[in-house]
Amino acid sequence: MILVWLVFALMTLATAVLLALPLFYTRKVKNEAVFALAVYRDQIQELNRDAEAGLIDATQAKSAQIEIERRVLALTESPQWQPGRAPSHGLLITAAVALPLLGFGLYLYLGRPELPALPFSAQATAPAPVSAELAALEADVSARPTDAKAWVALAAGYDAAGRARDAATAYGKAVALGAQDATTLAAQGQALLLANQGEMNEAAAAAFRRAVAVEPSNPTARFFLALGKAQSGDIEGALTDWMALEKDTPPEAPWRATLEDHIAKAAQRLGKDVPPELADKDAASVDAGGADAATPGPSAAEIAAAEAMTPEQREAFVNDMVGRLAEKLKGNPDDLEGWVRLARAYQVLQRMEDARDAWSKAAALAPARLDIQLDYADAIIAGRSDLDRYLPPEFIEAVGRVRTLDPKNPLGLYYGGLVARIAGDKAEAHKLWSQVLEQLPPDSPQRAELRKELDSLLP
Repeated sequence: MILVWLVFALMTLATAVLLALPLFYTRKVKNEAVFALAVYRDQIQELNRDAEAGLIDATQAKSAQIEIERRVLALTESPQWQPGRAPSHGLLITAAVALPLLGFGLYLYLGRPELPALPFSAQATAPAPVSAELAALEADVSARPTDAKAWVALAAGYDAAGRARDAATAYGKAVALGAQDATTLAAQGQALLLANQGEMNEAAAAAFRRAVAVEPSNPTARFFLALGKAQSGDIEGALTDWMALEKDTPPEAPWRATLEDHIAKAAQRLGKDVPPELADKDAASVDAGGADAATPGPSAAEIAAAEAMTPEQREAFVNDMVGRLAEKLKGNPDDLEGWVRLARAYQVLQRMEDARDAWSKAAALAPARLDIQLDYADAIIAGRSDLDRYLPPEFIEAVGRVRTLDPKNPLGLYYGGLVARIAGDKAEAHKLWSQVLEQLPPDSPQRAELRKELDSLLP
């Protein structure tokens, strides 16, 4: 390290010397008289040419020559070179001493010399800040590294946070630990697809094929396998597969509009007529679903699938789903899964107020469901930046239910610490957050943030 600093010091010194050299540069500079002398000589030559050509008479030429020679004589009597300006000692001192000291002082005041060095490549790939919910999910996985369900929950959290690559890895862990159901396999395929910028690759296709092998009717896997065919140029094969899927899709399926849109576009690319039965499908599906029917809605996998669509397709998909689902729930307000799906859809749309209301309905219907109570608590404080000064009463009530259902849940412990801190019980907050810290992996980036919050509780 000393050698590195020595090299830096030498480089700084060399730079300072190069910049200061002009200040010591005292070479004589040319006087303007030299330029004037050259002009006068040219004038004499031109005068002689004019006299020889007869343009002026001899008397005028002689008179003009005498005047020019007088001016030349006056120039040659003064020195042709004058010394350059002497360097300013104050400027030298400023450049050599004051400026480096000022720069060093500014660095000590504004910089962070106590931080360890971070290469540029590490800066470019530094992970984005992680939410408390994700930190708790990571802590849960660390505490139960062989639990496939914990890995699935973490993967879903990564999906919601837009971290497709991490989600694909987590789904892969879950599958390796025995989560071989079609929903998890299809979700893994979607995460792999998103991580590859929406382009089908062999890893994603393999996951979808495994999902179909487990559940041949799985709509998510079938849809994306057909999409893979379309991307590879097999539009005919994609259209055939989508048409088959359309026949197996219930009229009230919220993602049906998206499927029909792909069918119509594929048919158009092939120069075929859009199947006429699709024209009235949307209206028929509205009429077919009565208010007392079971409320359909997208699964977490289907919502993630929307991320692979174009923005226009995704907006149409979600808005169509939200409208139908919200309308059906008016006639069937006790449909717990319907409220959960509606809440997730609102979150996709960033309609946080509506999502909070939907989670409230779900939480009231399932007071013993830990996952729903956690989602409700998270929705209440989503987007708030004043958690150190105020917590909504409904959040405090939801945290109480969570702590009753599972006193060791990492996210419940963290939320319990928030409640304790706002109540002025810093000792209790410190105890609860210390328990969360114990569950986080040693290399988790959330440890430093949580440690900072713990330190803030100390007197």
